[in-house]
Order: sequence, then C-alpha cells, then structure tokens
Amino acid sequence: MGEIFLANSGKRSFQMFWYDCPITNKRRKKQVEITKKLPAAAAYAKAEKLQKELERSIDDGNYTADDKPFGFALDELEKIYLSKWELHQKDPTTGLRERTYNEYIGFLNIIRGVSNHKIKIKNKKISDYKCSQITPDIADQISQALVNQTNKNHNTKCWAKFEAACKLAVVKNFGMKINPCAMVDRSNHQSKQRKTKIIAPSKSQVDPFLDHLEEVKNKGSNSCPRKDFTSKFNYIINLYSNHTGKRSNEIYGTRIQDVNLDKGYVEVNQVLCAKTGNIELTKTDKSERIVALTDRLIKGLQEWLAYLKNKNIPNPHLILFPAMNGSYRNASNVLNRNIKKPAKDFGLDPSMFSVHQYRRHNNSRRKEAGHDGDRLRNQMGHEDEKMTKLYNTTWEDIKKDREDINQAFKN
Repeated sequence: MGEIFLANSGKRSFQMFWYDCPITNKRRKKQVEITKKLPAAAAYAKAEKLQKELERSIDDGNYTADDKPFGFALDELEKIYLSKWELHQKDPTTGLRERTYNEYIGFLNIIRGVSNHKIKIKNKKISDYKCSQITPDIADQISQALVNQTNKNHNTKCWAKFEAACKLAVVKNFGMKINPCAMVDRSNHQSKQRKTKIIAPSKSQVDPFLDHLEEVKNKGSNSCPRKDFTSKFNYIINLYSNHTGKRSNEIYGTRIQDVNLDKGYVEVNQVLCAKTGNIELTKTDKSERIVALTDRLIKGLQEWLAYLKNKNIPNPHLILFPAMNGSYRNASNVLNRNIKKPAKDFGLDPSMFSVHQYRRHNNSRRKEAGHDGDRLRNQMGHEDEKMTKLYNTTWEDIKKDREDINQAFKN
C-alpha cells in the first residue's frame, strides 16, 4: 500500500495513495478531494481511514475492485449485443439481426426502468442500484416486479438479460461478488396457468388432407405463378413434415445435397435458427441423424425439385425449401399460411396442425406400426448417443426403416 501524498489537477487538490488490486493485478489509486468543507487535514484523515479499510478488506478477502451502479453492467451487455449486430452487418450468417438486436435493447431498457413499464424496486430504478446492493432479496423483488408488470414472454426474456448482466458484473468486478439470481426461486414467479395439450391429428384427418393438397397442387395455376408455387409448396411442406417428423428448424435448414432420393433418406446436420436467421449446427449430437423417406415423399420431392429447376426459382443457398425469391423460409409464415390456412380451408381445426403436431403424428404412426424403440428415438432425434453411432447406421438399417415407415403410412 503506497504512502498518502498531495496531488493537484488543475484547480482541484487531492489526498491520494496507490495500491495493488488483488483481482486485476494492476496498480490502482484512491483519492479524496480537498474542499472548503473538507480541508487538507480532514481529507488526509479520511484518506488514511479509507486506506486502513482497504487493507483490511484485502486481508480478509472481501475486496471488490469498484462498486459501480448496475447500469454499468447493463451498458456492457448492450455493447456486446452491439458488436454482434455490427458483425452481422459484415457477415449475415453470424451475429444478431437488427430486429433481434432492437428486441434485446428493449428488454435492457425495461430492466433499466426507462421503458413504459417504469419498473422500480423500493422507489429506485434497478440501474441506479450499486452492484453490491443487488442482493438475492433485491433480485427476488426484481423477479416479482417483472411478473407483475410485463407479460409472460417479456418476463422470461427480461429475467434472462438481468441474469446475464449480473454474471457480467461479477466477471468485470463491478462490485458484485456472487450472482444473486442463482438464489432466486423463479418457480414462484411463473404463470400457473397450464395450456391444454392439443391432441395430434389422426390418420383419418391427415391422409385425406394430404390427398386434397396433392389434387390442388396438380391442377396448378398458369395465370398466377405465385399461386402455382404456393399450391405446390403447401403440398410438399405438409407431406415432408408429416412423413419425416423433423423439427421445423431442421426442415428449413435442409440443403438439397442432404437428400439422397436414390437410397431414400435425408441427413439432418444443420438447422435454421429462427432468432438470428443464420444456419447453425444442430444443438446436440443426438439431433444429427439420418431420416428415412417414404416412397410417396420421394416422388413428391422429385416433382418439387424438378419444378424449382424448370421454373428457374432462385436458390442461392441451395436449400430444399427456398422462398419464391430464393431466401430462407420464415417458420411463422409457413405455419400460418401454408399449414394452418389450408387445413382451415379444408374444414379441419387449424390448432391441430403444425410442424410439431406432424412430428407427434409421425411418432404415433411409427408406434402403431410396431417400430423398435431404439430406432424410433434415433429417427426422431431423441436418443442421447454420440455421433459415432449415427455414422455406424448401416444401409441395411436404412432399408429396414424405409420398409417400416412405408408400411406405417400405408396402413
């Protein structure tokens, strides 16, 4: 610990001393300004007291580099999001899209207390609290305030951003020694309403619906290319979702090269992230798998690929299901316009139709056909196994699975 000395800066004077920070291993300074209310002798005594407290906190292991307002942690988190958005500007396949970036900043502003929600804890904005003041009790009150003053979606996402800022405050030595969020029981602050589980569509509903879409698709529309494209896409996306049981992000991230129509299977090795709009690897190894295709689906895919080629549909990413302008598909638009709307027009309950409901239907059809549990989990991507087993899948396994899935959708 350095000696206390007098220092001048312009018209201001300080009693100052240097010390070695045990956290950052850097030389830091502490200073007390000399004013009319605090003359040199009093400032020296205050600096001396501060020095002794600092020595004691370092010896006891209770030292914190700086006790900054929590707003500093939120600002640092915003800088991280900004850098990711700037990265996306240079390379659209990485970083955060502008819409996502603006959404994240909105959540940070809710926590800051500068949004319309005006969240305050004990009549004080969260950003104005010192980091050391964000105790588990305060964090618990923040959690309750988010529940009371935001909707369910914002509640969850704002809490995630608050938790990330707390972790940042600990790492950056802003004065927070532990993450208080780890000691908050969020189960008491969640909505208690349970959503009624929707039953997956039955075979008697799905099969006639797909037959109808195929009939409409074959009629086409020469007068309107968009209608023609939509009718063909409606059929193939519903058929593909139903017969493969793949997740929506897996479907929209599928490349043409991933499909082997000769041997009747498709590889799942990447996904389209709905949040960032980027192509990413599957979340876990167990999601990477080989999915068998039915004869009907192979025929449908052959017609679809031929249509894309004959109509010169732009496809710069070489994906299996491009939009008409060649871009990646928007999962929400496909769900509402190409799955639910045709189902409603056919007289079916649209709430029963989605990519996930098709996935459940696919699982049910396989079970009814007596498929082996291990092969079923492998096809659905639920089995927790290493990549080696995936690539040990033999051609005989694929042929057997194709026979099984064909039988399941014929019965």
